[in-house]
Amino acid sequence: MSRFCACLVALLLALPANADDRPGQNGTAGQEGRARATQLESLLVDVTGSWLFKKADVGLQVVDVKTGEEVFSRGANDLLNPASTMKVLTAATALNTLGPAYRFTTDIFTDADVELRPNGRLEGNLYVKGHGDPTFVIEKMWKLIRDLKLNGVERVEGNVVFDESFHGGGYKLPGWNKPRDLERGPTYFSTLSALSLNMNTAVMIVGPGNEVGSRARVILETPTKGYVEVQNDVTTGRAGSRRSIEIERVVEDGSTKFTVDGTVPLDAKRVRYRRTVGDPTQHFLAAFQHMLKDEGIRVDGRFVRGVTPFDAEMLLSVPSPPLVSVLMDMNKYSLNFQAEQVLRTLGAEVEGEGTTQGGLRVVRRYLQGLGVTDAHAVLVNGSGLSREAKLAPSALTAVLVDMARNPRVGAEFASSLAIGGVDGTLWRRLRDEPSRMRGKTGTLDGVHCLAGYLDADSGRRYAFAFLTNWSNNTRVSSVRDVHDTFARQMFKASVGGTD
Repeated sequence: MSRFCACLVALLLALPANADDRPGQNGTAGQEGRARATQLESLLVDVTGSWLFKKADVGLQVVDVKTGEEVFSRGANDLLNPASTMKVLTAATALNTLGPAYRFTTDIFTDADVELRPNGRLEGNLYVKGHGDPTFVIEKMWKLIRDLKLNGVERVEGNVVFDESFHGGGYKLPGWNKPRDLERGPTYFSTLSALSLNMNTAVMIVGPGNEVGSRARVILETPTKGYVEVQNDVTTGRAGSRRSIEIERVVEDGSTKFTVDGTVPLDAKRVRYRRTVGDPTQHFLAAFQHMLKDEGIRVDGRFVRGVTPFDAEMLLSVPSPPLVSVLMDMNKYSLNFQAEQVLRTLGAEVEGEGTTQGGLRVVRRYLQGLGVTDAHAVLVNGSGLSREAKLAPSALTAVLVDMARNPRVGAEFASSLAIGGVDGTLWRRLRDEPSRMRGKTGTLDGVHCLAGYLDADSGRRYAFAFLTNWSNNTRVSSVRDVHDTFARQMFKASVGGTD
């Protein structure tokens, strides 16, 4: 049977036998649909009549997950900045494409004979190949190097080569050019690499010295001598005085330098300050070099970047937790670094191009399969950290409905979302109505968005996308209050049961 005929048969089988049974006509299904829509219009009148719909650009769509019917809409096809609700698309595409059990790995190879010479000498090069693991931290690196030593490697007679080729496109997160962030390197503006360590951040622990006026203590949590440099200009103030810390970052070829200045009270606790490093692969290399030395593994050659030969033999591999676990952290806590690493890995695995653009091609194909065209989705990166990104609420609800109906990965997708009143970015909200909303928040200056699922009194589950953009001095908390009012009103929806 031709593909056309098969599609036609499927379409005919899906049609109701009686026109009165079609949603929106005179049958029971149509009557219930109209009744739900009428009730929601009544329940949400105070929301749509609020100041928010007068002073901001707002797009809102509510869709019945079971029927796929739109039951409420205001500007559902308007293009608005989605902020971090973009992660909904990244997560859905990754689950559909890579599967919930997919794992990122960091591997060690060699081009030498794996039979070691006496005294544990490896006659050749060692290759450290990364596959974009967003969960790779210093503890995993220690275990990897410790296992190398336990496997008998005491000396590498060649080079240690660091292979970042699985990802490409540079280290900078594309789509964000805020000058202050480019200068300071906040953790939400992460650098990216197939060889990433500690989310590509340097952690400086600042505590008081022994007496007032003395130099305070500034300790780099992960030793990366030769790449990260820290200058300590912090003094110890009197007990009970105000803590004041400023960190200046200078990124140069071969180094990221931090100057820590200010005062810290004599009786203060130690505090961690995090900043992004400029060259994540060099950061990884410096830490690896330091830990090899600590473990007593001698390297006769150099520490360099390069590509692993196709015939090199694997010695060790460290896997990440499964993808579903990575996506839970990504969505519940809105981690940009995870989103961008996942997106580039999509590009690498599907397109053979581990770049942001490669990953976005995979996302676009998934959206096109749902009927969402480029007219309703202007994609820039995987995290939503961009002023140029635009989504229609209808694009988000299309993904949410598709995931809710997906028996293979739908449960995993829903579990990645923050639970209202319980965890993630929604744990403070709707505390008196816990677990009735699962959602993804999104916030930039002048942008506050929410998308996810709501469980109504009727037993119905609704997918929704509520995007809000404004240009005045409106506080995010005021917008959030309207979003929460919307959710509370949706909970009250009682028309139409679950069958």
